[in-house]
Amino acid sequence: MVDGIKIVHAHQATSTMANEAVTYACEMGLASVYTDHSLFGFDDIASIILNRLYSVDGFLLIPWWIVLKSTLPTVVAAICVSHTCRDNFILRAHMLPSIVHVIPNAVHTSKFIPDLSRRKTNRREQKLSSEEMVERERLHDRVEFLGYVPHTESFCIAILEAASAGLFVVSTNVGGVSEVLPPEMIHHADPNVDSLVESLSCAISGKIDSTDPFEFHRRVSQMYSWQRVAGETVTVYDRVIARPRLSLSQRLVRYKTAFSGVCGVVCLLGITLHFVVFLVELWQPQNLIDVVPDLCIDKDQKHSNDNKNS
Repeated sequence: MVDGIKIVHAHQATSTMANEAVTYACEMGLASVYTDHSLFGFDDIASIILNRLYSVDGFLLIPWWIVLKSTLPTVVAAICVSHTCRDNFILRAHMLPSIVHVIPNAVHTSKFIPDLSRRKTNRREQKLSSEEMVERERLHDRVEFLGYVPHTESFCIAILEAASAGLFVVSTNVGGVSEVLPPEMIHHADPNVDSLVESLSCAISGKIDSTDPFEFHRRVSQMYSWQRVAGETVTVYDRVIARPRLSLSQRLVRYKTAFSGVCGVVCLLGITLHFVVFLVELWQPQNLIDVVPDLCIDKDQKHSNDNKNS
């Protein structure tokens, strides 16, 4: 509150800090926004366990969807990185579709420029180069080479980086991967060995020679930018700020959307937190706290500084 914070933006459902932050924010009269990056399936045993169970130090097991339904009802808006992620998130957290927005990730295309002189390499050379770097910088205790890591992407930034570097992409058609690039820049394969081999063979024989690396880079630069991501996020912030804050009774009504077996516990925790904040307010009233003023920079001064930096 000292910094004049008006919005709390939390990320990732499996983060206890994120869940606590959006809960405390609502109680303190702050708007809250939540961003989800991950996909959790419904048809495989690993995803079902991840969806249903939340483990704390291996001792406490709580149905994970109860955690989501208990902490996210008071969120004013949610952001997902793909439409697939959005659909998955709405199903898991039982969120209102009208407050869940899609803002894809982006890539710094200036850092991924086609370099034709570095195309001929192999994975073994890359691995040796990485291992030499770890050895040279003495990073043994901080770097671990995992090798192949199976997972589902809600939005794969690595695909954007590859396309920005002028490479034709072959990827398994899982999660939100199909939303990232147009079909002429990527070949989708089923998540099995035969389909991957076939897709790679097609790409090598028919796509690589006809690919214009610099055209790929130009198109990715036009499609994705962090400036656009920031602008769309600010638009969500403006909508969130304009909406009225929830009262205690309204929050309790929303907490009842949790599983019937624990909604009473969730409501009790909400009431307890409300009175804790009330006591803190009596002990140190908010109007007696000095708020840091906003930093206002004159436009001419900002333009002059930008010119100096450039």
